[in-house]
Amino acid sequence: MDPEISVIFAASRPPGVPQSKLRVKLLEEYNRKTLPSHESKIKKIWGLRTEQNPKLYNGSKFRFHSLYTVNNSGEVTFGLGITGYKDFIGTNWADNAAELLESGRRDFSNSQAYMSDALGVGAFVQTADDCVIFIRRSQHVGEAQGLWDIPGGHPEPGEVKGGAARLEDIVLTDMTDLDVRNELIYSTIREIRDEINIPESELEEPYLIGLAKNNTSSGRPSAEFFVKCTLHSSKVMELYKAGGAEADESTGLKLVPLAEVMSMENTDMWKKMAPSAKGCVKMYTLMIDS
Repeated sequence: MDPEISVIFAASRPPGVPQSKLRVKLLEEYNRKTLPSHESKIKKIWGLRTEQNPKLYNGSKFRFHSLYTVNNSGEVTFGLGITGYKDFIGTNWADNAAELLESGRRDFSNSQAYMSDALGVGAFVQTADDCVIFIRRSQHVGEAQGLWDIPGGHPEPGEVKGGAARLEDIVLTDMTDLDVRNELIYSTIREIRDEINIPESELEEPYLIGLAKNNTSSGRPSAEFFVKCTLHSSKVMELYKAGGAEADESTGLKLVPLAEVMSMENTDMWKKMAPSAKGCVKMYTLMIDS
């Protein structure tokens, strides 16, 4: 497997785990452990990054802690806490991230204990004529600049009833597990809508393909979903060129035939793909092969 990714979970059959089988457990104990000697460095790293890219924003995120499966029922439960984008940049992308991982192993028998591990989401979008959507990330996004990726982003606490955009304003008990589960699923649709400019009415129910780690950002996790689009690729391209709410986050769109996606690991495009896209494609092929 590509060293940039590690698969945590892959669905056993297509199109993936349905919404009805997904659960969330939101607990304060699932938050990042703080390491006093590193907290000031997080502020320093964030200050330098925002100087370089003023568009970065310290929004609240959900922190991935664990995933549980129940074989008999097919249910999948996400154990989530709360984190922020500043903490994500200052831990998962810190120049001493390897030391933080080792400290987590030593102190908690968990390499991710001190990591923000802000949960990402991505979408394997298949058009009506069996093409898969990829976008080239712009240079001012926070990660994987200039690489080919799938539509994606983060589920946002600020989009949940009782949630808040700022980390310091969040009270976990104001959000229900069900509302967080719904945001986890709906955030996938929202990202496709805003990045590609596809109307929500043309997108079917997301199915969880799996969960993968991005090893280039210290094991940051991303949940990947299969989403069927009712439009043909020519219409998708037309809508993308018209521009959506987040059109500035990408500089190009490519529609790759599904048959080519199934064997793209040894292609030149694979070398130019973001780890999140690699993880999504890998889990999709694993699911189909199984």
